[in-house]
Amino acid sequence: MLVKQAAGQDANPWGQAPCGPLIPATYRRGVLRAKVTLSDLTCRSARIDSMEALKPGMLVWITLPGLEARPAKVDWTSGFTAGLHFEAPLHPAVLDAVLEGRIGSVH
Repeated sequence: MLVKQAAGQDANPWGQAPCGPLIPATYRRGVLRAKVTLSDLTCRSARIDSMEALKPGMLVWITLPGLEARPAKVDWTSGFTAGLHFEAPLHPAVLDAVLEGRIGSVH
């Protein structure tokens, strides 16, 4: 891994700084509901900073601004940061609207 890092080939998602806008969202796991900061949003995935240490494979529900809650699985974690994979991808037009702030606030 150190050789890959030295060569600039480190593919670890948690080793990179967040890209794109920081988006306020909420997440729910069981009865726990909390506000989170979402980053690296794509049609299929996102990164969140949460209040609890999640574990890979957990199912969480993410509510993006102006949208209904969407199920997502935890792919990886590093402390209180987690990479999520949406069970159903966002439509590209919806993704653009969220990233550009054209969709309402969090429910």
